[in-house]
Amino acid sequence: MRRLTVAEVHAQKVGELGLDPSASDLTSTEAIAGALRRAASFLCPCTTDTLVRGVVRPLRGLVDDIETAKTHVEETLEAMVAHGDILELREVEENWGDENVTLLYPAPASFVARESGAVILLGIASDQLSPVPDELAARIEYVNHLRRLRPAPGEDLRAELVQLGLVEIPYEGWMKAPPNGTPEEHVSRVDQFLDSAQASRDTPGLMLLDPERSIRYYRGRWVEPRSQSGRFVARRSQAYGAQLWCYVQLHDGNPERLIDLPLAGSRWRGCDEAWHLQMAIDAVRGEPQRFRVGPGPGETRVVEFFSPVPMWAQRRWDAIGEPVPGSGSLFAYRLAEAELGEELRFAREALWLDELTGSVQRP
Repeated sequence: MRRLTVAEVHAQKVGELGLDPSASDLTSTEAIAGALRRAASFLCPCTTDTLVRGVVRPLRGLVDDIETAKTHVEETLEAMVAHGDILELREVEENWGDENVTLLYPAPASFVARESGAVILLGIASDQLSPVPDELAARIEYVNHLRRLRPAPGEDLRAELVQLGLVEIPYEGWMKAPPNGTPEEHVSRVDQFLDSAQASRDTPGLMLLDPERSIRYYRGRWVEPRSQSGRFVARRSQAYGAQLWCYVQLHDGNPERLIDLPLAGSRWRGCDEAWHLQMAIDAVRGEPQRFRVGPGPGETRVVEFFSPVPMWAQRRWDAIGEPVPGSGSLFAYRLAEAELGEELRFAREALWLDELTGSVQRP
């Protein structure tokens, strides 16, 4: 019996996960995501720690740094929960009294359809590696923790997957994004919370996101309060930990009222609410934040952005595009041309962005 080398074990196990051993090894995000799906199919329901251990333990002796691998597994699992492959649910266990216990469950095999005809695969098949037949499984695009399928000419992937028993999830339901509205409505809603806030004077370490500064250079928009009056997205210091996001009313540079972000009951991060609010403020002022579309390789286009976007928008583009370096922008995604129209409409309607044409020079 011949003893396998570490490289041969990597190649064999990656192949068993349905991936290309020449493109991935067991430390790649694609392989870790595949291992998490496989482990979840027979370990869940279980805790996060149990599922992470189930993937990390077999890697001992196969990776140089097991702690780095463990961190990678934890980060990939977090992304898969946010994506919808694995569900995180709170339960009350009898053995734990009234304490809430969070358990992980494999999401049912499902998909989200795009206008282009492509689909995003979600969930886990309990009794097999892939929820689709071999001929479709061979066409799956694996990008980090994501799985995508593009239709062949004349193929109706949506109808075929429904016939195979996969559950179709409406795109907006999967996105869990805020409902579309006008920027005026959004600013007015948050203003109502600030109107009812108590007076606030002592606000150490306050930094403002100045709407008067160029929308093309996000970092340059942050300023200290001086003589400004009005309402601003801001950050403030706290005794311990990172700065807090907030919305503040100033008069001659002095805080009068302040509310912290996220708002009570929100499921989003403070930065997500702050960036979305600033998008609305800029649009109301008639200076909407911008994106720029340029050519990409083959049948792709590169969309560049000059300010951060909320997590729910980034999650959407992670699922159908590929992050690439921008040219004078904050970040960029490469999208298939077939996906471009739907995403530009989303940027205009949900984020109130406008297209920038021509070259961009940093102010």
